[in-house]
Amino acid sequence: MEYQVFTVDAFTQIPFSGNPAATVLVDQFPDDEVMQQIAAEMNLSETAFAQQIEPNNFHLRWFTPAAEVPLCGHATLAMSHYLRELVVIDPNTTLRFQTLSGELAICFEGDRIVMDFPSVYPIPCDRTDLSLLEQIMAAYPYECIGIADNVTVVLANEKAVADFAPNLALISQLSVGRLSITAIADPDKPYDFISRFFGPKVGIDEDPVTGSAHCTLAPYWAKRLAKNPLKAKQLSQRTGDLKVEHIGDRVKLKGYAVTVLRGNLTL
Repeated sequence: MEYQVFTVDAFTQIPFSGNPAATVLVDQFPDDEVMQQIAAEMNLSETAFAQQIEPNNFHLRWFTPAAEVPLCGHATLAMSHYLRELVVIDPNTTLRFQTLSGELAICFEGDRIVMDFPSVYPIPCDRTDLSLLEQIMAAYPYECIGIADNVTVVLANEKAVADFAPNLALISQLSVGRLSITAIADPDKPYDFISRFFGPKVGIDEDPVTGSAHCTLAPYWAKRLAKNPLKAKQLSQRTGDLKVEHIGDRVKLKGYAVTVLRGNLTL
């Protein structure tokens, strides 16, 4: 069995930056165990698998090297780019993905890809997570926004986010095992807010760019800054850029992608 696999850098126009994802189009989804093994073999933060239902409509699933996840922004962006490069979709028509998080609608604005995701509103953390946060953030003044797919906290400024040294062992003990940290951007920067993301429990020590985290960050910063849309930057080593817009119970995530590898996987 052979599968065509691309590696796509998402949320960037520059190769070797942004967030890389592997993308695989299949006639039928392999067994879950096989998809998990492929994701482990690719050893990227996400590997996305798509199965066509009808024109411009696909089932989409995402796997980290350790587990399947219900939502992944950068791998959705990468898959959209991949399907357009394969010329198996009409980029002038809305692309739809059926996922564990419901239907995701994708549009194309020239080279830029626009993803329509659900807004994610966190709830208060329980005592156990709050106690862990006190240890994780001991050296950094912070405000806890709450917990949803990940625990989200706000730090004092951009430097605090850049300097943050994660205790991955403690972060993995959080109930969701994922932590998003964020702050307002410095006033001289061409973006509005910044973030970093850590997910050791799902095999991602630090994610280069995390689209799904912005489903929480976009509503928070749009309200706090009274500004919409906003420009965001994730301060990982690779870095990445997003444009986000909060519209009711939806968040639009806009970004670019570039293919860096094309190949065949033989099983």
